Amino acid sequence: MIFSTFAVAQMNAAGYPDKAIRLVVPFAAGGALDVVGRIVGQKLTERWGKQIIIDNRLGAAGNIGAEFVAKAAPDGYTLLMSSVTTQAISMSLLAKPPYDFVRDYAPVSLVASAPLALVVHAALPAKSVREFIALAKAHPGELNYFSSGTGSGTHLAAAIFDQMTGVRTTHVPYKGGAQGVTDLLSGQMQFAFSTIGLAQPHVESGRLRMLAIGSRQRYTRLPQVPTVAESGVTGYEAEQWYGVVAPAATAPAIVAKLHAEVKAIVAQSEVQERFYSQGIAPANATPEEFAGIIRANVAKYSQVIKTLGLKAE
Repeated sequence: MIFSTFAVAQMNAAGYPDKAIRLVVPFAAGGALDVVGRIVGQKLTERWGKQIIIDNRLGAAGNIGAEFVAKAAPDGYTLLMSSVTTQAISMSLLAKPPYDFVRDYAPVSLVASAPLALVVHAALPAKSVREFIALAKAHPGELNYFSSGTGSGTHLAAAIFDQMTGVRTTHVPYKGGAQGVTDLLSGQMQFAFSTIGLAQPHVESGRLRMLAIGSRQRYTRLPQVPTVAESGVTGYEAEQWYGVVAPAATAPAIVAKLHAEVKAIVAQSEVQERFYSQGIAPANATPEEFAGIIRANVAKYSQVIKTLGLKAE
């Protein structure tokens, strides 16, 4: 008798997991996505007694790792620590993408979100978003910002800000955020949309100034910092999200079991404190809700990328 891949996956769901699980992180160790993946992996190992192997598969703005998981067996033993970059941005930059954001994955669970913050060099004479916009309009093209690469979330956050406010700033792409922050601290860059975890130590030291947060609501641990939207750029939003996805055709029973475990892990106070210490907020969404978030982000960012005429480097 010949069983379909889906039928075999359903039959194996009852005893899942009975061996090690590979959690692919498509970016370098030490970044926010990697940190979240390692926390989730550690807790899954503790709860299940099965090793969660963190596999950092780098390259092509996350596409290499994401493609690897899209083409893996849908048995629940190869998962992707996904982000807005892998699930809603990278593929839109490619003329012939190797995988499809929606078709090739089974969303498991949203895990966390990381709002991007508008930060400026302390010497810049702008102490609010409105003052920053006025300064940028008075000096078109003279204010430089770094991003972690063309088409990255940090790039698009600034590009969308430029569109919505009518300012013109200059983009300088880097291979990662750390070097960009170094150049921002030295004054070579004047501003950036950075993750809170990367920027906050330098804000506390007085070398950078945080003008606003890109999320819809104020960040829990920085309630004194306004959002960009409430600072006059109505409707603006710039927030990274991180979640777990499996290959398409993974048995619903496995997806449901994974989701329940990840949800329980994220609810732990210890995990939430570890997230907050990195400038990351815990989040949760059902597989169905997560699928809707992915679809909405695909529509949003594909249009932005088309409007800006961006292509993969």
